[in-house]
Amino acid sequence: MLKIKENLVTDPAAREFKEVLTNLIDEGKKEIIIDFSEVAFIGSSGIGKLLLAYKRLDDLGGKIFIVSLNKDIKELFITFRLNEFFPIYDSLDLME
Repeated sequence: MLKIKENLVTDPAAREFKEVLTNLIDEGKKEIIIDFSEVAFIGSSGIGKLLLAYKRLDDLGGKIFIVSLNKDIKELFITFRLNEFFPIYDSLDLME
């Protein structure tokens, strides 16, 4: 599981996010759970990096799961139909 501990609104934060996701994929992870419980905001850079990781992992037969989005980010994901790419759960407990 990857727990994001900062907002993903700047390019440096988004690049670091992408590097961590890329490393997980390179290590052979086929399922990645991303915990957004400490994230208040996500910008276009963060969403773009998330979609790049989705594409790469999807090509390898893997999947990214999203947990613990706040209300505003969840609405953003639904508005932009990101929930069609990423299963979204309110908590880790609800994944089971």
